[in-house]
Amino acid sequence: SHSQAKTAMAYQEYMQKERHRPPTKGFQCREDIEEEDHLKSVIFKCNLPHYHQQQHILEFNCREPSCGALEGEEEGAVLSEDDYTVDPNFFDEGYSMAGSTGFKVWTGSRLLIEALTWSQDTDCDRLKEIQECVMKNDDGTRLIELGAGVGVVGTYLAAVGSHVLLTDLTTLVENAIEINLERNKRVLLSNNTSVDDENDKLCPSWLVNGQRIGKGWADATPLDWTKSIREQLTDEQASTIDFIIASDVVFLASMMKSLFDTVEGLFQTSKDNKPSLILSFQKRDAKDGTDSIAFTTVDGVIAAVKERGWTIECLAWRTVAVRKEDETGSVKDDTSEVFVFEIKDGSLSSIASKS
Repeated sequence: SHSQAKTAMAYQEYMQKERHRPPTKGFQCREDIEEEDHLKSVIFKCNLPHYHQQQHILEFNCREPSCGALEGEEEGAVLSEDDYTVDPNFFDEGYSMAGSTGFKVWTGSRLLIEALTWSQDTDCDRLKEIQECVMKNDDGTRLIELGAGVGVVGTYLAAVGSHVLLTDLTTLVENAIEINLERNKRVLLSNNTSVDDENDKLCPSWLVNGQRIGKGWADATPLDWTKSIREQLTDEQASTIDFIIASDVVFLASMMKSLFDTVEGLFQTSKDNKPSLILSFQKRDAKDGTDSIAFTTVDGVIAAVKERGWTIECLAWRTVAVRKEDETGSVKDDTSEVFVFEIKDGSLSSIASKS
C-alpha cells in the first residue's frame, strides 16, 4: 500500500510554496443583474489592468451567478427561484449537462486571468515568459480557447493584446460567446484611444470574422471535442496556434479524454509552433479521495497527461473558499485549491523552452 499512498497525493508535489499566488491587488470582479423583457440575467464584470490611468471593465452576460469566481467582499448577484427560467437550449443537438454549466463563470477563470495578465514579482520565469507572449502587442500571440463558456478568459486575453479563437458547443457560441464579444467590443471601443496604427485595424486572416477587442482580436467558432479538428477549423486556424487555453473544462471525468484528444490533435496540427496547453482546474471531491468516478481529480489529470507522454508543470495555485454540500444536504463553507498547469507534448518540446 506504500505505492498507493504515494499516488494518492501525487498532486501535492505540484503545490510548491513558491508557486502559491496570493490574490492580485487591483483586480476586482463583481456581478449585477440586468433585466430585459422580464428576464433577468447576471452580468459578471471584471477590470482590465490599468493602462495610462484608465480603468476599463469587461462585462459578460451569464444565465446564473458565478461559482467561486468572487473573492472577499466582492458583490455577487442573487437570483430567486422564480428567476431561473427553463433552459431554452436544453433541446439543442449535442447539448448536455456539460453545456448547461457553460453559462456561468467558474473558479479557475479568475486565477487563470490573474496569472496570465497581472504579473507578480514572485511568478516563476516560465509564467513571466507566457505573460510577455500574451500581452505583447506587435504580432499578437495566437490562442485557441477550448470550452470557453461565456467567454471571460478568451475575451480578457484579447483585450490585453492576444489574438484569440474562442470555441465551445454551438449553443454556447451562439447564445453566449458571440453576444459577449459584441458587448465588449462596444464597451472598449467607446474609450479605446490606443489604436492609431493602421495595421491594427485589419482583422488577422486566421480569425475569419474577428472582432477588435481592446488591444487584440477575438472570434468564436463551434468546436466539438468528439470530432476531428480538421473538419471544424480552417487549415490556418489548426496550424498556427501558440497556446491552447482551457479553464474549468474537465470537472467531469468523461470529458477529459475527448478534451485531451482535441489537444493532442492541436499539438500535431500546430507542431511547428510547439504550442502548450494552459489549463486551470479546481480540485473537487476532497471527501471522495481519488476514487471519485464522476469528478476528475487533480491526480486523474496528472495521470492522464503522463499517460500521453506529455509533461505537466504547475505555474500557479491558490486556496479558495468554496461552499460544499454534505451528505445531509446542508451547505457549509470549505476551501479547495485551484491550479494553473502548463502541459506540453514531450516529443515537441525544444530544449530552449524548458524552464
